[in-house]
Amino acid sequence: MTPLLTECAGLWRRTLLIEADGTRDTESGVLWLQGPTAYVDSRGFAGTLHQDDDVFEWHREFDATTPGPHPDAGVMHWEGDILVETGVHERYVEHWVRDPAPGGPTGALRLSGPAGASALLVRAGAVFGWADGTRVMLGTVGGAEQRALGIDFAGIVSVGDEIQANGVRWTVEKSEGNVNS
Repeated sequence: MTPLLTECAGLWRRTLLIEADGTRDTESGVLWLQGPTAYVDSRGFAGTLHQDDDVFEWHREFDATTPGPHPDAGVMHWEGDILVETGVHERYVEHWVRDPAPGGPTGALRLSGPAGASALLVRAGAVFGWADGTRVMLGTVGGAEQRALGIDFAGIVSVGDEIQANGVRWTVEKSEGNVNS
């Protein structure tokens, strides 16, 4: 059965990667944090997830990696509680397991800063993801990563609000869901 994009919000852990040559990785520690449409991936990229029937495409707006030659797209379907992704343009299979329900706000903010800078803040429960021109990272709300960035989730309300993060004053350009504490 094909998942809906709305069913993908939360923190996902990759439990299996099968490469084109059959190589299997079961210990990669890869995390994918999904908001309503925005996402942050622990491999160093972030952006927006789009769905067209059973094909999901991760549009990378922030990318600290070397992008491949093809769009990042996979066919996804459920096998019990496992979300199985099969590559569209490249041969691979990934198994994803969602952490327990977020139990808190789920949302994302698109931010603009000085000199045309942009950033993305995604939250699902106690986990948040941050991406800007200098870093892509995941952290725990109230943890060392949040303190280092200087983000105050309680003060974020709507489009037009300003927040301080990573030493920059950002303006909320677009908001989806809720990131407030």
